[in-house]
Amino acid sequence: MELRHLESFAVLAEELHFGRAAARLQVSQSALSQQLQRLEAALGEQLVIRTSREVMLTDAGTELLEPALRVLAAADRAETAIRDLRSGLSGRLRVGSLGAGLNGPLPEVLTRFREAMPASIVELHHSGESADLERSLITGEFDAIIVRRLVDHRLITSRLIAQESFVVFLPTDHLLSTRDGVRLVDLAEENFVFWRRHLGTAFHDSIVDACRASGFEPSVTAYGDTLEAQLALVAAGYGVSLQAATNASVARDGVVMIPVLDGDVHFRLWMAYLETNRTPAMRALLRSAAPLLDALNDT
Repeated sequence: MELRHLESFAVLAEELHFGRAAARLQVSQSALSQQLQRLEAALGEQLVIRTSREVMLTDAGTELLEPALRVLAAADRAETAIRDLRSGLSGRLRVGSLGAGLNGPLPEVLTRFREAMPASIVELHHSGESADLERSLITGEFDAIIVRRLVDHRLITSRLIAQESFVVFLPTDHLLSTRDGVRLVDLAEENFVFWRRHLGTAFHDSIVDACRASGFEPSVTAYGDTLEAQLALVAAGYGVSLQAATNASVARDGVVMIPVLDGDVHFRLWMAYLETNRTPAMRALLRSAAPLLDALNDT
């Protein structure tokens, strides 16, 4: 089994089209077919079904895809590590995070990481969905991720890195806008500006669950796909917006921010990584995060 055969299979599995896959790989369709046949022969299984109308993975192909992506990611990391070493760099760290991680604990952690490994390269990527970050961690695209929810705990080690309260953004002329704080029940009759659920499933569900625990179902009258869009809708009077406290410093004309006082209502952020990843950069990241991790996970 050769890496180039796995790469060809992975690209074909993504495209599900021989022409597009061959173009991406910069080979002919016949060469792509030959590479696939050699991989199937090496494994003794048919991986792809090709008809005149479609291309689909067999059960064996579906099972192979995730391990193949991990192998390719590991090979890429190995090549990058040697290239970095030749350039005089001491390591490379790839971190994926929700916006709450970027606005919350990550700057503090990465400040300590920079002091510990000043000759390293850091790649920081943003995503709005925990599930996407988890898949990227498993396939090796990231060394660590900051998420609100995890599914596959068999492969992943996770530790609580932040626990934050809610804040609510209101129009400046709102009756509650002069208060020092509100409780969720005070918002029961309000209209809400929300995220679409697919843009942040865990965050969306946390807000809905908190409202239900306070005895009401949030009445959603507008949606914004970014925080800026939601605050624009709040300023226009479409409703109020519940957010994590990491966004408390965001300012916009026509909008005020008020803390939510419910002490048992909060968002959690988790730092997740593969226990098998023991690179110098990953070990340094864990040491850099230790003050936050130890404080929250020992309580």
